[in-house]
Amino acid sequence: MSNTLEIFKNNLLETNRGFNFYVDWKNILGLEKYDIELHALDSLIGKKDDFDSTFKDLLAKIPTVVTVFPYLFALSKKERESVISGKTELKVVGVELDSEDLQKFSFKPQKQYTESQINEYLTFFDQMGLKNLFQNLIEKSTVDYVVGVLVGLDSNGRKNRGGSAFELACEPIITEICTKYGIKVLSQKKFETLNEYGFTINEDIAKRKADFILVKNNKCINIEVNFFDDTGSKPEEIIDSYINRQADLKKNNILFALITDGQCWKKATNQLHKGIKYISYLMNYKMAKNERLEKIIKEVFEN
Repeated sequence: MSNTLEIFKNNLLETNRGFNFYVDWKNILGLEKYDIELHALDSLIGKKDDFDSTFKDLLAKIPTVVTVFPYLFALSKKERESVISGKTELKVVGVELDSEDLQKFSFKPQKQYTESQINEYLTFFDQMGLKNLFQNLIEKSTVDYVVGVLVGLDSNGRKNRGGSAFELACEPIITEICTKYGIKVLSQKKFETLNEYGFTINEDIAKRKADFILVKNNKCINIEVNFFDDTGSKPEEIIDSYINRQADLKKNNILFALITDGQCWKKATNQLHKGIKYISYLMNYKMAKNERLEKIIKEVFEN
């Protein structure tokens, strides 16, 4: 065990950020389905004196253009999809003295808009600052602007979620190994999802969410990943919780592995020692990358 402890401590990462941490290029996939609407918005670029009339003509001729309005300002991907589909409305507190306290906007397009509705969208464009955006800031292409929003705003929104950076760093390693051996990878799913794969999951863990679940031929392993820097992180409770999780998973015929990393483990030696002793499969990023994880996965699924 002392040898494993030293190998672990001598191969710790200084950061949890991989290349895929900074930009989520997948966000722009599917944007081409809005080609007509996005290119139609180009007609507003640089319009100074006749912006309002051009805007009204645009909505009258291409009502579906309202669908892409939510791509022009700060919304999370989930909220954007919700307002475009019509499941929810965008709610905005009115700050103008003569405005209503709460204003609501729908971006699910209609076949035709009344003059009053078009004026409401024009007011929305003005108050949101989008009128100024098209008059003075965008020079050539609405599509280029939207791509910037999606890979910038959405990527930053994503990476601010707790623990997601290290998940992004580990995911390619896990995916590559599982592709090699024909293993299904479930990411950020509740354990109850395994009922669909022939497992009977008890209520104790059914609603818990896993970082990664690997499943094949009635065999399964849960892989959790986390990263602790050296600025006050407290992994003590984490180790205990994962020892308990391993025990709970065992009752459901599910194995458990932990990939954990970060400079804090140089100090938290007692907890690291405890983890190595009681968690069947524990490793850091470099150990996982250097065949340790593949050996474990082969051991679980090939035997």
